[in-house]
Amino acid sequence: MWILLPLGCFGLAIFLHGMAMRLPLRIDVVRQFLLVGIPLGVVLVVFVIAALGVTTVALAAILLYAFLCELYMFCFTLVLSSVSVTMLIILRRGALAVSALTSTYDSRGMVKLRLDRLIKHGFIERKGERLVVTSRGMRLHRAFGALQLFFGHRL
Repeated sequence: MWILLPLGCFGLAIFLHGMAMRLPLRIDVVRQFLLVGIPLGVVLVVFVIAALGVTTVALAAILLYAFLCELYMFCFTLVLSSVSVTMLIILRRGALAVSALTSTYDSRGMVKLRLDRLIKHGFIERKGERLVVTSRGMRLHRAFGALQLFFGHRL
């Protein structure tokens, strides 16, 4: 019975995320999901603890919701950076010759695509002919550095 509550909240979060994507919000897709997922998570926590108290079933329900939300965000951010998905999006606009598609994905095209995404999301910015890491990019870099250290993946 209690497994249905986090599943229902997660389904509602996905539905509301889909609705939020259609609004003219000037935030990225992850933040749009967090905008609906966090309040639903808070409501779930309050409801489950009020109904069950602090029990293993309550904790399991809360953790299930958190896990599903994290998995969902991982999947759609993975898709955003997928070369195959980007190719499908390009081809959806219309048929292209193979040579035109492969020229898009030569090493220069790949670098340009990734730089454009970093600029779009505010991690770097152009200053004349140079690219500079923004404060947001530095925060992300520090977070990755801390995670590398934690997991022992220093390069």
